[in-house]
Amino acid sequence: MREKEPLTADRPGKITFGHLVSLGSRLTDRDRQIALDCYDHHVLTTEQLVRLHFAGLRTATARLDALYKLRVLDRFRPPAKRGAGSTPYHWILDEAGAHIVAAHQGVERRRLRWRHSDALGVAHSGKLTHHVEINEFFTLLAPEAHAKHGALREWYGERTTHQLFKGVAPDGYGVLALPGRPPLHLLLELDRGTEPAQRLRQKAVAYARQIPRSELGEYGTFVILAVPTATRAKLARAAVADTGAPIEVAEWSKASTRSPLAIVTDAADQLAARRSA
Repeated sequence: MREKEPLTADRPGKITFGHLVSLGSRLTDRDRQIALDCYDHHVLTTEQLVRLHFAGLRTATARLDALYKLRVLDRFRPPAKRGAGSTPYHWILDEAGAHIVAAHQGVERRRLRWRHSDALGVAHSGKLTHHVEINEFFTLLAPEAHAKHGALREWYGERTTHQLFKGVAPDGYGVLALPGRPPLHLLLELDRGTEPAQRLRQKAVAYARQIPRSELGEYGTFVILAVPTATRAKLARAAVADTGAPIEVAEWSKASTRSPLAIVTDAADQLAARRSA
């Protein structure tokens, strides 16, 4: 998917009360949800937003450019590798979007724990790849579920998940609805091969102890530990073995061709089989 460079008019330098009032008649429910997504999930690429909210790239490009001009969203392109061409736009929340999020949460803008400089800082952060890969998993999962007459009914990022447990914060939490199944409540741990095996085991022990005691315990919530290689998967399985955690290791990365939907349903089936054994 290749996006064209849009023609961008001047954007307001300062968000005035009048600008915020005018947004009320210019924004759709989809626009507001996009702002909430960019807040909760930090950064989303154009392609990821297309999967979640649009029927095609042309419509997405036009609307995202409009939200950029209104300062609901900001954007950047990460540096490309030599000879690889330009990278896609990566979208983050901007100041007008922060007012939308604050209103949704029922708090004053100054009470929202968000700063534009911090949001834009992700462009040069070591966390950028991690954020994008987490969001890739869930934004692939959503249309796959839709194609099976289901839905990714809920999806939360680390701004929410860090409140669920003590000492461990999942990278994402989703509720997947599929025909013929009860809702699947899944937590994603995206491993990039940098943490020692002992840390993986500590996380598994924490999940084994805390999921049953949490509000998620009654839903049969399980953890998918996504790792980048077969070698890492072998190490991870050994690390989490015999911890009692409802955790399944799956080989997956942004470059993977394996279906996130297949990973989730396989994990649910395998855990159900273990529980009934």
